[in-house]
Amino acid sequence: MKKIISIFVILTIAIFLTGCESTEDLTDMYDTSLLNHITCTRDAVIESDSSSSVSINYDLYYDDEEYLQILNSKEEIKSSNSNLLDQYEEAYKKIYKAYDGLEYYDNLIKRTDDTVVSTTTINYGKIDMDELMKIEGSEDNVKVSNGKIKLTDWKKFAKKYGTTCK
Repeated sequence: MKKIISIFVILTIAIFLTGCESTEDLTDMYDTSLLNHITCTRDAVIESDSSSSVSINYDLYYDDEEYLQILNSKEEIKSSNSNLLDQYEEAYKKIYKAYDGLEYYDNLIKRTDDTVVSTTTINYGKIDMDELMKIEGSEDNVKVSNGKIKLTDWKKFAKKYGTTCK
């Protein structure tokens, strides 16, 4: 039971920091050449399985006014425990099902023998923030002002969960 709670806590935090369709390569989907870029990371441990690891990488693209335009996250769970990977894969599918049909919110889940990778791209410059907030809720989430997210607000929110930016 503790293992399942740990999985859902990690996934719940990740959903609030990131965000459903295929997205292999951000550069194929959006032109980011005129945007500024910063990379952030967060590592986590799976308490019930110390041989497993969780790595989360965020590529944030923002405009000159420092409003977040595009967020691309990659969450990778590595483990030799196939049951644990099954649980993560199913949890990801269940979480991201809520975003089906939300334009400019794309998610791809890939499974190999020893990993589950969830890649999410959110185009904050075009997404309907009201619809996104209906799904995610605005309480205990990143601050949205006038339908936009300031980079500093995202970083402050993400820092609460151990995310560091370079």
